[in-house]
Formats: sequence, C-alpha cells, structure tokens
Amino acid sequence: MSYPWPIEYSDVELQEALEIATDYLEYTGQAFPFTETERACAYVILSSWKSGTRHPIKLANYAIVAIEQKRPQPVRSLYPRAG
Repeated sequence: MSYPWPIEYSDVELQEALEIATDYLEYTGQAFPFTETERACAYVILSSWKSGTRHPIKLANYAIVAIEQKRPQPVRSLYPRAG
C-alpha cells in the first residue's frame, strides 16, 4: 500500500522507510493490526523526517523502536519448564 505522504518531493524515501519498518514488524509478528501499525509507523517516520533525519534505514528504525516500546513484553516465568 502506498501511504499518502503530505510531502511530495520525498515520497520515495519515506515510502522506503515505511516498507522497511512494516516488513520487519510483519516478519517478527508485531504488525497486528496492520493498518494501525502502518499508520503509527508513518507518523513516527514523518516526525523524524521533519526533525531532519533523511536516511530510510534510520527512519525505519525509529518507527520500529516506537512500535516495540508500545507493545507489552511477554511475561517470562521464573520457573522454566523442564524439556
């Protein structure tokens, strides 16, 4: 899906960063629900773009970190099961 960026001249870089972030989050199972995750990533990417970050991988990393911080961490037992 092509996200409708409000900045016309930077569509390619922003779209590339969004694809990197959503691909990673989808691969790791963190992109559910996808449309909300994509919207949140786009917001973080655009905010980072406006603050001066231009590299697509760095933009994607900001989005990934923001999504991962919002997700609850899995609870790990103090008593691992014997295997």
